[in-house]
Amino acid sequence: MIPHLLVLLPTITAFSPSQPPHHLTPRHHDVTHLQMFTGIIEEMGEVISLETKDDLQLWDGTKGRGTEMVVRGDVVLDGAYLGCSISVNGVCLTATSLDFDSKQFTVGLAPETLRKTNLGNYDPNSNQNKHKVVNLERASEIGGRNSGHFVQGHVDNVGTIIDQWVDDNSLFFKVMFPKEYMRYIVPKGFIAIDGTSLTVCDVHTGDLAEENWFTFMLVEYTQKKIILPFKEVGDTVNIEVDVLSKYSERAWEAFVPKMEALEERVRELEGRLAEVEGRKAGDDVGSVAAGDSNKVKYGDIIPQSPERKNGEVDGDEIDGLVNKDSKTVSSERWVRSEQSFLNKNY
Repeated sequence: MIPHLLVLLPTITAFSPSQPPHHLTPRHHDVTHLQMFTGIIEEMGEVISLETKDDLQLWDGTKGRGTEMVVRGDVVLDGAYLGCSISVNGVCLTATSLDFDSKQFTVGLAPETLRKTNLGNYDPNSNQNKHKVVNLERASEIGGRNSGHFVQGHVDNVGTIIDQWVDDNSLFFKVMFPKEYMRYIVPKGFIAIDGTSLTVCDVHTGDLAEENWFTFMLVEYTQKKIILPFKEVGDTVNIEVDVLSKYSERAWEAFVPKMEALEERVRELEGRLAEVEGRKAGDDVGSVAAGDSNKVKYGDIIPQSPERKNGEVDGDEIDGLVNKDSKTVSSERWVRSEQSFLNKNY
């Protein structure tokens, strides 16, 4: 067991903030796909700088334009390594630089991130917290304790705060959100607001943009741990709907065509069955009609067999003429009239 302990000890000590584990980056990089977020904010960090640079190096050595954000955080640097994922206001970002002495880390903001989130609106020189304070959370390994819900850090879009009010010690928010995402939001369902796992209260949809909104509330404890209370009506928030609703919709979309094809096949088979039953019913009616036409009515003139005398009918032949089960007269045998039968027997 001792050799194994000797191997593990460097890994354990490498998580100390004073010793950046750069030599372990490949090992940690291999397990980042096992991690995601929970929406339980660990701390509020401060944006130190937000710059757009033209000299960022690309994979082939050329220079490109990009935006970098430097954030100061304490808790999230515990166990951090180059390439690790950190949630900044609910956006999953990659740490490209770590400074454990100043407790700062750098992340890159892609053009899509700037379009879909509120991170580009931050101003490190502002004296308002809502413009320079962000929610921070480290990635959590799948299988670990989750007090929130599964948050990917893939923000769908920004919502706009259109109302807020206090109810006893609860702080309520009403947020307008694009209609295309409203089908994923349900009362009592999960939603991530600036990376915070929250519960939806009410949902409303309509044709006009302002008619598409939902509400949520913050309990007293949460109000002190996240940035939302700093925000006012008109401010934006990053929103990620529950990813399970998206997967459910995609699975249903794949299932519906198969169900429709099956229903169409059932209708086709029902039609064929109706045709078969219709033909069978027609044959039965035809048989009955044919049988009725061959019956001899009272007064019919029946040609007599040349082997018999006038009016004589063989008793055995009579038995053969009448089907005792169906009580119908056979059309394939010689028949006698009701009158001749009466003349013979009465």
